Amino acid sequence: MYELLQIKEKIISDKEYRTWMQEISNVEKEFAISSEFNNKVALDHGIHHMDRVANNLYNLLKEYNCDKHTCFLGYITGLVHDIGMIKGKKGHAENGSNLAKVFLKKFDFINAEDILKITNAIKNHGDGGKNPDELTAFLAISDKADMCKARSLGNLSPIQFIDEYKLKLEKDVLELRYIISNNKGKEGLYIIPKSIDIPNKLGSELGLKVEFYINGKIEDFKDRENFKGRIYIRKE
Repeated sequence: MYELLQIKEKIISDKEYRTWMQEISNVEKEFAISSEFNNKVALDHGIHHMDRVANNLYNLLKEYNCDKHTCFLGYITGLVHDIGMIKGKKGHAENGSNLAKVFLKKFDFINAEDILKITNAIKNHGDGGKNPDELTAFLAISDKADMCKARSLGNLSPIQFIDEYKLKLEKDVLELRYIISNNKGKEGLYIIPKSIDIPNKLGSELGLKVEFYINGKIEDFKDRENFKGRIYIRKE
């Protein structure tokens, strides 16, 4: 069986994948510029985001005591889950699922059944879909939890004040820990409600207690309404 780093190298060195990463970068640069004028949140969906998601997804599946093969598939899923962004954000989950069905066939470390599991997870990574399996649920959680300054494009979004985050699963408790420079970073979580609501919902469906921490203190987000629209209003 291939090691994870070998898998990563095979995927990211593929010519088609490298072309996609450049196309995603070009799309996001244009979007980041336009966001300064229409108050939309500009987030990275490229290789750095997908790499973080891949690592978090692998670790969460492992900590959830999934079998080794499922963890392996999780890592692959994370590395390709946003390739649909080459056509823009709208519909990128379904677009990515369709692209992955063809793209993954070229590799000898997964079979048709594996590809079906991966593409189903990609298609539903926005909210997990209905009755998600562990792969799909933890992909959605890992994706929505990736809120930090490394993902902020430009200086518009308050997520630039979220310095870093960590996901941890231990004894049926899923912890999402954020280090935030100032209170604007907290609004960075509020302006994209899925960053809070999806981990809460899917974690509970997996039988986990979900806890959020900001700068080491547990956070219940009861003051969400106090932040609504104070810095800017997000538009779809």
